[in-house]
Amino acid sequence: MEPATTLAIIILVVAILILLYYYLQSVNSPIYESIHSQAAGLSSRVSQEEYISSLSDRVTDFSGKFKDRVQDEDEDDHISKTDVISNKISQFINEQSEQVIADWDLVTHKDFDSVLERFDALKDDFDSFVEVNDSRVSDLEARVDRIEEDLRDLRK
Repeated sequence: MEPATTLAIIILVVAILILLYYYLQSVNSPIYESIHSQAAGLSSRVSQEEYISSLSDRVTDFSGKFKDRVQDEDEDDHISKTDVISNKISQFINEQSEQVIADWDLVTHKDFDSVLERFDALKDDFDSFVEVNDSRVSDLEARVDRIEEDLRDLRK
C-alpha cells in the first residue's frame, strides 16, 4: 500500500473511534434520555391525531394499490422499458428517416459516394492540368532563355 492510502485509513479509523466515543457519551447523558422520552411522547401524541391516522391509512391503501398495479404490469409485460423505447425509436427512424435526413442535413452513403467520385474526378483533372501546365511552363522557360541569349548576342 502507498503511504498516502495507509495514512487515510488511519485517519478514518481514528475519526470513527472519536465519533463512537461521543455517541456513547451522549447515550449515557441524562439530557439525551430526556430528549428521547419527550420525542417518544410527541410521536405517540401525533399518531393519536385523527388526521394523521387517516392519512396513514390512505398512504397504506395507496401503496398497496400501487404495488398491485406494478406487479400486474410486471407480469403482463416481459419487455423492459428500454426495449420499448428502443423499438419506438427504431420505428420512428424507419418511418421518418427521409424527413430526419432532410431536416438534420445528414449525409447518406449515397451522398458520400458521389462526393468521393467528384473528388476523384477533380483530382484527375487537377493532375492533368498540372502536367499540361508543367509542359507549358517548360516551353515558356525555354523561350525566355532563347530570348535572353538573343539579347546578350545583340548587346555584344
